Amino acid sequence: MLNKKFTALASTLALALTLAACGKKPGGTTTETAAPADKKEAAAPAAPAAPAAGSGSIKGKVSFTGTAPDMPELKREADPFCAKTKMKDEEVVVNANGTLKNVALIVQGAAASTPDAAVVSEVDQVNCMYTPRVVTAAFGQNVKIVNSDPILHNVHTYADTKTLFNRAQPKGSPPMDKTFSKDDGGVVKFKCDVHPWMTGWLVLNDNALNAVTGDSGEFEIKGVPAGTYKIQAWHEKYGPKTVDVTVEADKTAEANFTYDGTEKAAYDFKEVHISLNHPGHQH
Repeated sequence: MLNKKFTALASTLALALTLAACGKKPGGTTTETAAPADKKEAAAPAAPAAPAAGSGSIKGKVSFTGTAPDMPELKREADPFCAKTKMKDEEVVVNANGTLKNVALIVQGAAASTPDAAVVSEVDQVNCMYTPRVVTAAFGQNVKIVNSDPILHNVHTYADTKTLFNRAQPKGSPPMDKTFSKDDGGVVKFKCDVHPWMTGWLVLNDNALNAVTGDSGEFEIKGVPAGTYKIQAWHEKYGPKTVDVTVEADKTAEANFTYDGTEKAAYDFKEVHISLNHPGHQH
């Protein structure tokens, strides 16, 4: 009998010790052990702010409030083909709604990027004129130069006083594929040595977030990452203007520009004129 009581007492003590080792009182409640006062847990570092996500658009127009200059008729009689079509100088084209055509718009401050090789900016030569007169591209982007006329043209490009390349493009010749770098500057002028009235412009940017105004003077640039940027308008005669724009995801920001005709561009493009009768330049 004594052995049975001793055995039962031993079992009870063993159970109590087991429960205590597991952090429980015999009654079944859980006990928590407090951390020493001099060993407090370090606070977790604050998570960095998430960058703005998504993209939106920028749209607007370029107004002209001055008196539209009278553009003279181009003297194209020296070439029989060119003489068939009368053309006026397109240095300044004011649309019927009081806006400016051929204004390049570029988004400054966005991440630099070069479009896929399949994305091409194209400059054509039609009726002895560069068409479009103003195009945009990113540095490193393919620019395709086409001659759709049945005569010889000569593509001569300038960055200020520096010639970038000078190459004849006879009728029926394949397009020229060219790329431009930051060393070439932000604005490249196109001239034809054979037909000196032919003028075109290429406005370059770190990215492809660009546009050019047309017959309505309006523009829209899509796919702009959310953020705050400077958007620059550039006109060949009246020069650049810049405004700040904040783009929010899935929204359209507005950017409008106004020229009054008193502005003046600042650049010096050296040009070379070659007579149509110059040896080696035949149609």
